Amino acid sequence: MDERDAFLAALLKRKAEDPTACRAWRVRDLVAHLTAGAREEADLIQDALAGRASRPTREFTERERAYRTLEYTALLSALAQQGQRLQEAIAALDRAGAQVNFTGAVLDAAGFRTHTRSELSLHRWDLAGDDETGHRLLEQPDLTAHAVKVLSTMHTLQESFRSRAARVAAAPDGSAFVLRSPDRPDVLVRLRPDATASILPTPTSDHPVVACTAADRLLLLWGRASERADLSDVTTAQAGPITAFLQV
Repeated sequence: MDERDAFLAALLKRKAEDPTACRAWRVRDLVAHLTAGAREEADLIQDALAGRASRPTREFTERERAYRTLEYTALLSALAQQGQRLQEAIAALDRAGAQVNFTGAVLDAAGFRTHTRSELSLHRWDLAGDDETGHRLLEQPDLTAHAVKVLSTMHTLQESFRSRAARVAAAPDGSAFVLRSPDRPDVLVRLRPDATASILPTPTSDHPVVACTAADRLLLLWGRASERADLSDVTTAQAGPITAFLQV
């Protein structure tokens, strides 16, 4: 089962007003978010391929407003329509061999496809929680690599490393920690001064280590499930800034 089918299967088991793991979001809010995001990405790609002047990516509130008031059946239809538009736009981008700026990250067709897969995997977890399918989707290495890239560059996102580091007042320059998962490369997260992350070619012992499963690591990178971070090898002084960073 791919990310799209897994997400839809989870979505169809939920009601519009059911809560989700996204704070203050009902199922319908999550669907509005995905619908508006697909439309925004498709619009930006189509504008670029048509040679129209580039514009900044619209903020969530602006682009989601029209969808949050739709009747739920109409909203689900809009999700299907905008998802299809996005697939067609990405295919056209692929044929053109071009790239488009989305929320500060420059993505080619492969990057947009990975972003879509990442969104569906994460928001499926928001709907369904932990299960075997979710673990399989979340632990995919390319989704971790994508998170490292876009959260280092999409600075307007509340989950971005820059946004989160700005809320950690106690972190001095040079602060960093490692997210370590079994049989996977380490991910080094720098809080100061640049608030970025990178995948390390070899393990490091130079920074505090936060242990987690590969699936939980993707959730932690995106500001979810902070209680799952194993801080047993981190000092009390180190744990404060790390915990504050992981919570969104």
